[in-house]
Amino acid sequence: MLRRMHDMPPGTLGFTAGGEVDDDDFDEVVAPVLRREVAEGRKIRLLYVLGPEVREHEGDATGAELGFAARHPTAWERVAVVSDEEWLRPAMRVLSVLLPGRMRAFPVRELDRAKAWVAADEETAGEQATAGAAPAG
Repeated sequence: MLRRMHDMPPGTLGFTAGGEVDDDDFDEVVAPVLRREVAEGRKIRLLYVLGPEVREHEGDATGAELGFAARHPTAWERVAVVSDEEWLRPAMRVLSVLLPGRMRAFPVRELDRAKAWVAADEETAGEQATAGAAPAG
């Protein structure tokens, strides 16, 4: 299940994932918000929080996300993924090649830093990256 986060900095979007995540979750929760951002000409600055309760993230859901990114390649500016899951770092390396824009992985304890990175301008984001956030690639 995907849920929208409402405590995000202005100009950013955030979603939490828990339990099983499938393509219907993306189509019903995330895609409408992203389509609205694209239609209004805004760059997508997105944060995902993948909690330890994520039991399964179906391939169809990942395919739906990649398909959306492929249809709107110039809309993506930054994506932060927040999780303590061990499989995340190798997966982020692969996804960073496939998705447009910049991607970074953050541990859960650095959720506030992830939010700040997603919201920051390029100069500030570079400073934050050198201050300890783990790059995806």
